[in-house]
Amino acid sequence: MVPSRSSTPRPTGTDRSVSSTWYLVGSLLQGLGLLLIQPFAVRILDERQWGYVSTSVVTIQVLVVLISAGLPLAITNLWFARERGTDRSRGMYGFMALASAALAAAGVLGLLGLAALRGEGAAPTTVVLSVVSVGVLGTVLGSQAVLRAQNRPGRFVLLSIGSSVLANLLGLVGILLIAPTAEVYMGAYSLAVLATGVAALVLARPRLPWRVPGSSRESFRIALPLLPHTGALMLLTQGSVLILAYAAGVEDAGYFGAVLIFALGPITILNALNNAWSTRMMSAGEDRLVAETQRVSVEAAAWALAVGLLGSAGAAVGSFVLSTEPGLVWPIALTLPLVSTGYALFLVSSNLLYIADRTRLLAFGTPSVLVVVALLAYGAASASALVLVAMIQVLGFACLGLLTYAMVLRTPPGRSVPVALFLGGLGVQVGVVVLLGLFPLSVTAGVIEAAAVAAVLIALFLLRSRRTPARTPSGA
Repeated sequence: MVPSRSSTPRPTGTDRSVSSTWYLVGSLLQGLGLLLIQPFAVRILDERQWGYVSTSVVTIQVLVVLISAGLPLAITNLWFARERGTDRSRGMYGFMALASAALAAAGVLGLLGLAALRGEGAAPTTVVLSVVSVGVLGTVLGSQAVLRAQNRPGRFVLLSIGSSVLANLLGLVGILLIAPTAEVYMGAYSLAVLATGVAALVLARPRLPWRVPGSSRESFRIALPLLPHTGALMLLTQGSVLILAYAAGVEDAGYFGAVLIFALGPITILNALNNAWSTRMMSAGEDRLVAETQRVSVEAAAWALAVGLLGSAGAAVGSFVLSTEPGLVWPIALTLPLVSTGYALFLVSSNLLYIADRTRLLAFGTPSVLVVVALLAYGAASASALVLVAMIQVLGFACLGLLTYAMVLRTPPGRSVPVALFLGGLGVQVGVVVLLGLFPLSVTAGVIEAAAVAAVLIALFLLRSRRTPARTPSGA
């Protein structure tokens, strides 16, 4: 049964289109900004200093995901609850901000204490700054969750850019003007994150959780079961590199990691679009949830197919750009974008789990998929079968999507998800990947392949737009 929803104003068709565009552009700006900044930083810092910076930034990303434990989407979902929805949402936002800050403070004290016990004098500055940034980013994520519910994508994207692109840009300026060290880079990075945290509090005000009855208890109830799911999902996304490093060696892990962006790219774009999809589904109300789920599902399947095909079509060129062994990594890069369809099905289905307040099922489902995938991947990695590892990762996301879909299948909104459309899209992707694999590997061929696939997708989009010129906002 779907919990009762409030009568909070729902996004119109125009709002939906604008929101999706904002989130998509924001995601692309983040990726483009980092691609423009990091090449300069790598050349200014020596290998050791860049290693510290790279490790610190990855640590921040990992810890933020783990600490948030699925609460941002829960905050958005609560906003539309009939009983004190906005108060409970802001209360959970306040809980998340305070909990992140408290955990960061405990982490810093622990690092300082550990350094003192070891007689090292002081804890590594870059590590301390990373933990401080994590504490602030809890506030940023909570604010974004409220802004997403309020359908304010522009402000949401500004916070995203501030906490990533601006942070890395200030880090670059710091090592240019002050000193080429990791401490300077991360110090400037942390200042940008802190400024973004202040902006987050201004753009969306939280409530102290103890002033909203039951807020802390509700936050714990949602966050604790989602913690194993969040960790498992992260490992499903990036754990193949770790398995290869252990079972095959750092060289094979390096080859795989060089083109892992071909899986992370589609996932990042779909996550950005899900900011709009989740808001539409969560604000739909019981009377319109089935219809809205159908619309979102069709969009998600189409986007998954599009980004997956573009990723595979760009694999040849990307292999030459990202690796010194393009012939070795090309089949991996060609395969990894296939994760898009399974992940899109997972996003739609997990949105329904949030709406139905059944997210505790993910605490068992996602780790179970991870265990099976890890065992299969370990066997393939032990034989240095890198392409097989990529195929297993694709299979893992397909299983995750189908398992999450099975969790909501007994509900009317769940039955409205056109799973055959997702499976058909995956079949098309596999066919195109096989076809692309028949062509010789070269930069010229890669450019032609990417242009051809992009042209077909653009033509299909224009054809669809011409067939539906008069759609009303409610059906957009």
